[in-house]
Amino acid sequence: MNRNLVLLIALVIIASLAFYFYKSKKDSSTNIDRTESNFKIEDINSIGRIILTNKSGDRSDLKRVGDHWTINDAHKARQTSVDHLLRGINRQHLEHIPNKAANENILTSIAVNGIHVEIFDRAGKELLNYYVGGVTQDERGTFFLKEGGAQPYCLVEPGFEGGLRARYALQAVDWRDVHFWMEENDAIDTLKVNYPHQRQHSFVIYRKGNEYGVEPLYSTTPRKNGAVTNKIRSYLTTLSQLACEDIINNAGEKDSILRMTPFMEMNIIYKDKTSQLRFFPAGKPSTSEFSPPIGRYFIDYKDHDFMVGQHEVMKGAFRSYDYFF
Repeated sequence: MNRNLVLLIALVIIASLAFYFYKSKKDSSTNIDRTESNFKIEDINSIGRIILTNKSGDRSDLKRVGDHWTINDAHKARQTSVDHLLRGINRQHLEHIPNKAANENILTSIAVNGIHVEIFDRAGKELLNYYVGGVTQDERGTFFLKEGGAQPYCLVEPGFEGGLRARYALQAVDWRDVHFWMEENDAIDTLKVNYPHQRQHSFVIYRKGNEYGVEPLYSTTPRKNGAVTNKIRSYLTTLSQLACEDIINNAGEKDSILRMTPFMEMNIIYKDKTSQLRFFPAGKPSTSEFSPPIGRYFIDYKDHDFMVGQHEVMKGAFRSYDYFF
C-alpha cells in the first residue's frame, strides 16, 4: 500500500514538472516562444487608435474621439463595425502554430495580401503591431504575423464561426457611419424643400431670431398661420438622424440618375455658404397597398457623397407644408 502511494506521488511530481517545462520551453517545431503568439488586448477601453493598411496602400485610421470613433479624421465611424473589430482584438487567440512546411506559403500570402494593423493606447503608445493574412482551408482560422516576426500563427475567436480577416479588411468608406447629415442645424438661415412633381407640398423654413417660420415655396399654395417653431425643431432633429443603406460614390449609374428630376430637393442656406441634398427614386414605384410607392432612394449630397437608402428609414425627411400646422 505504501509502495503504491509513493509511486502515485512520484508520478504526480513527474507530470507536474513535465507540464511546467512544456509551458516554459519554446515550441520545438518553430523555435518561437509561445508568448509571441499573443495578439489580443484584454482592456479594449485602453485602445485609442487603430491603423489598418492594405497592400494597395489604402489606409483606414480609426481614432477614439470622446464617445465615438472617427475614420481618417474626416467622418464619424460606424460604431457597430468598430465594436466588431474591438471584440476580435479582445478575444482572438492562438488555435495552433503552423509547421515549418506550411510557413513558406503562409508568409508569401501575407507578403502579397496581408493587412498591416497598428494599435495604440489613448496616449499614443504602441500596443500591438501585426499583419493579418488569409484563412485556413476550413475558413475557421486566420493567419497572423507579428511585425518583424518570421513565425505565423493561426488564430480563432471562441464562439465565432469563420475567419477574422473580414473585420480588418473594410475599405475606409465602409467604416463610415451611415448617419450622413453634416449640417449645423443651429446655424441654418433658410431651408428650402422642393417636391418638383408635388409642388403643393413644398415649403421654406426660415429663422426669426430664436424662433422659426415656414411658408409655401410656391405662391400657388395657400398660406397658413400658427406657431410652428417646435414642429420645425423636431423636423431638424429628424434630419440629423437620417441614415443611408450604403455609400456608393463609384456607382456606374450615378451620372444618369443625376440627370433625372428628383423626388425631393433640399437646399440648405447659411449666411456664408449653401448645401444641397437630392433624393431620386430607386427602381419602379410599388403598386402594393402594403408598401410605400417608393421603397428606396438614391441620395446625392452635393460635394459629399452619393448614397442609397430605404424609405422607412428616411421618411421623416419627406414632410409637407401642411405637416407644420
